[in-house]
Amino acid sequence: MKKLTLVTAVLAASAAGTFQTQVLAMDHDQMMRHDGMGAMAQEQATGATQGQGVINSVDAKGGSVNITHEPIPALSWPAMTMDLPVTDAVDLSGVSAGDKVDFAIMLGSDNVYRITALKRLD
Repeated sequence: MKKLTLVTAVLAASAAGTFQTQVLAMDHDQMMRHDGMGAMAQEQATGATQGQGVINSVDAKGGSVNITHEPIPALSWPAMTMDLPVTDAVDLSGVSAGDKVDFAIMLGSDNVYRITALKRLD
């Protein structure tokens, strides 16, 4: 009986470690190139999906921001920090690191999500 309990404990610990590794190894690039239910929810809605977050850095020359955003349920995205490109319509001169922002995000024809609107919250 002790042997069975020990084997069960080892298997449970191994499974928990595997699960934790899978959670920690989320592929943010895959989330930027989302093809699943989030994309379908976005297509059903009119316009872009809304999000809110805090800007960590701005790359005006490269046309992107690093943002820590809250969960975006419509895209099935958890809260996370990621680099997101912006469209040419977004003026990055009005935001800087530390700014809390509302943003709109859309999936482009190249299957990459881009911020299409960005507004600093006061």
